[in-house]
Amino acid sequence: MSQRDPVRPLSSALAAPITRRRMLQGSAIVGVSAFLAACQAQATPTAEPTPTAPPATPGPTPVATPTAAPTPEPTPQVPTGPLNFANWPAYIDLNEEETESPTLEAFKAKYGVDVNYVEDIQDNESFVATIRPQLQAGLDTGWDLIVLTDWTAAKIVAAGWTEKIDQANVPNCVANLRDELRGLDWDPNQDYHYPWQSGATGVGYNSTKTGRDLTKVADLFDPAFAGKATLLESVQDTFALVGLMMKAQGKLEHDPEEYTLEDAQKIHDEIKPFVESGHVRGFTGNEYLQDFGSGDTWVAIVWSGDLASSGGENDVFVYPEEGSFIWTDNMLIPKGAQHKYTAELYMNFVYDVAIAAELANWIYYISPVKGAGDKILELDPSLADDPYLASLLFPPPEVAAKQHTFVAQTQDEENAFNDLLFDLTGQ
Repeated sequence: MSQRDPVRPLSSALAAPITRRRMLQGSAIVGVSAFLAACQAQATPTAEPTPTAPPATPGPTPVATPTAAPTPEPTPQVPTGPLNFANWPAYIDLNEEETESPTLEAFKAKYGVDVNYVEDIQDNESFVATIRPQLQAGLDTGWDLIVLTDWTAAKIVAAGWTEKIDQANVPNCVANLRDELRGLDWDPNQDYHYPWQSGATGVGYNSTKTGRDLTKVADLFDPAFAGKATLLESVQDTFALVGLMMKAQGKLEHDPEEYTLEDAQKIHDEIKPFVESGHVRGFTGNEYLQDFGSGDTWVAIVWSGDLASSGGENDVFVYPEEGSFIWTDNMLIPKGAQHKYTAELYMNFVYDVAIAAELANWIYYISPVKGAGDKILELDPSLADDPYLASLLFPPPEVAAKQHTFVAQTQDEENAFNDLLFDLTGQ
């Protein structure tokens, strides 16, 4: 997940809960907070009384009056496929062999359609660049469902490049979306998006390689890790987190929600020597998973669930002492999608509480679905005794108190920030 922002009965195919990893050891923050329980009342319509015909009266035979033809019943929509679904790496549940997703298989079985699920998104900007020409021309992008982070999703919606969701096709979404994710300025009525998952930007490290636990953003710049550190190629993620470090050190005055171009220049100037010296070996998206696996990276700015779901045994995520960032990735249907109705059915499917719990219990990101938290704890009671993994699914109050959200930028501001990042990355 890159460039994050200002975040019914289960099929028998999913009967046995599977969790990704339980062997992680790290300096995790203790605490579990429950999600709000979903409540929905349904009213039962009262049948209209059948009118009684009046008694016949003598008189002339009435002339027949033509009556309107009955309104035909709407033709039921039929799901068609394949559903072409672009998502980020390490963002879906997998079976024990990691060859298929049980929830995707359950969806395919329920609706009789295939799903072309591709981990094609490494960062927001580069993915959108691959479909921008089609979107601008009003052509089908080849995708029916895509997952983008808040500020990028907002731009796509504002440009008119997404299909309007038929709310009648997504009753689970309407009922079960967590209240704090409703009513966003860029899509206040959920006409164009529903959240996929939320997560945090923080610090990741391999405890074997570092030889100690890390707790701060500042630890990324320890000379002991020279040549083994990577930052995110998202200016929002990297500049915001390094800026928090600088504020804690007295080098910056503002919180991330108030960053100016002058602040961005200071953050750039802080990072630049570490890039020139080779201490920072590169800027990545989700590719950091491969870099941790190969041993090329020991410490990095990462997203919260990835190392737990897809990292090695000693790869650990930590919410830094300086603070972290909360964001949400969102499902959207690109304009001209060939299988819009099937995409809506899938949105509705993953907002089933049981399905949502299966997903979150594997990928360790924060579910947007009311009631999923309680269901997760039913699936895996051991989470109550595993503060590390629990903190990923249920950020504890002391973490939430120091979390920030990204603010929308004007195009000029965004261009200026990106120019500063380009000077660091060269790309």
